[in-house]
Amino acid sequence: MKKRRILAVLLILSEMLCLFLMHNGSVVSKTVSFLRYSLMYFMFGFLFNRFSCSSNLIFDEIKKVILSNLTFFLVTNIMNSLRMWSVPYALWNALTAGVMSAAAIVINRFYRICLRKVLGLNILIIGTGQEASDLEYIYTHNRFAFSRIVGIVNCNGSRKLSTIHQAVNEFPETIIPYDLLKDFLKTHSVDEAVIALPDASSREIQVIYEDLCNSISVIKSMPKVNGLVTYQSQVEDFDGLILISSSTGVMSDDVPGMILKRLFDILGGLVGLIVLIPVSIYVKIRFLKSGDHDSIFFTQERIGRNGKLFRILKYRSMVPHAEEVLETMMKENPEIRKEYLTNKKLEHDPRITKVGEMIRRTSIDELPQLVNVLIGEMSLVGPRPYLPREKKDMGKYYDVIIRCRPGLTGMWQTHGRSEAPFPQRLRFDDYYYRNWSVWLDITILFKTLKAVVGSEGAI
Repeated sequence: MKKRRILAVLLILSEMLCLFLMHNGSVVSKTVSFLRYSLMYFMFGFLFNRFSCSSNLIFDEIKKVILSNLTFFLVTNIMNSLRMWSVPYALWNALTAGVMSAAAIVINRFYRICLRKVLGLNILIIGTGQEASDLEYIYTHNRFAFSRIVGIVNCNGSRKLSTIHQAVNEFPETIIPYDLLKDFLKTHSVDEAVIALPDASSREIQVIYEDLCNSISVIKSMPKVNGLVTYQSQVEDFDGLILISSSTGVMSDDVPGMILKRLFDILGGLVGLIVLIPVSIYVKIRFLKSGDHDSIFFTQERIGRNGKLFRILKYRSMVPHAEEVLETMMKENPEIRKEYLTNKKLEHDPRITKVGEMIRRTSIDELPQLVNVLIGEMSLVGPRPYLPREKKDMGKYYDVIIRCRPGLTGMWQTHGRSEAPFPQRLRFDDYYYRNWSVWLDITILFKTLKAVVGSEGAI
């Protein structure tokens, strides 16, 4: 598509300039010419499909950049070592790969944000229901997606689509009746259409395709999958039939990946111990200034891997003896009891102190759990540890969730954080176990950092 080709050319030219600055005058320039060096760099960029500009998520682009530049670093060093091993050459290549990775992401995001209004793909959403509303929200708020919505199509009441009856959500964009769609396409440029009608029949989908295919080059649709599509799902062409292949693997099957996960946990735990010292001093000062002279730390029994109980370590964000206070509150107030038994938390918990509210909002209260991570009771990423009294409510998910170490952060935190209801939290944790990969952990960590910086709820 022309707009994506323009973006690709801008990315290539910008990265070539950065690479030239890294190469010029370095130890690498004495061994390899810039032409050969840049050809190697961009060869792996194209090999990992970096310049197709097809990624709509920044995490997908980060993955491509990391794989591309890591391969570039390994191959260039292997080629050089065949002639003469050079430590300065290897170190500079490592620095180049790191700097170029960061530059590639920053440049790509910069162009996508700045040129979105000028070169962004024009998207048309077919449908007005919840799926269409979710799509509209993501397209609008995902600034990395090189696209913009030009209209929402209401299929209700159409002569051609007589069996479609959707709720009509509110949209800031123009809503077009389906029977007037052809007139709209004559006066508006549309690059992609997304059919958000998962309950539509195959006949109705075919009608929509036939109406759009001569005017729009790319048509996508949201299938009805009943939650079966997973993180590693793939669309397969089986001799003309379209099949959706969903992952049924589990994290315990990936032994090398689990070893790498544990190494990351150890490294994170060691770094965490260094960070905890100044943070603990800061938290203690805040406690003393508020008149709270009790311990800043709080331990609580939680369910660990294989159902083994362990003591979780946190900065105390509630009044002392918060569990006993909760029991008293639940006995005295039936509404509090009902809310806690339903959601496993209180939306406006009176036990939280002013200092506790601050450290919860910034998620500082969770940092001491890096000690649990270091000693192997927890992991950096995984299901948040459950309370023993929640075992009964976990139901069928219990046997699955306890197969992995609890995490400092997880999918519950990055997909709604503490606002997600308890049943949804269980489904997130089940999904995580069955679809785990090292890259999924990296994605969750990036999303957690973004959520913490934005203070979107409390982990």
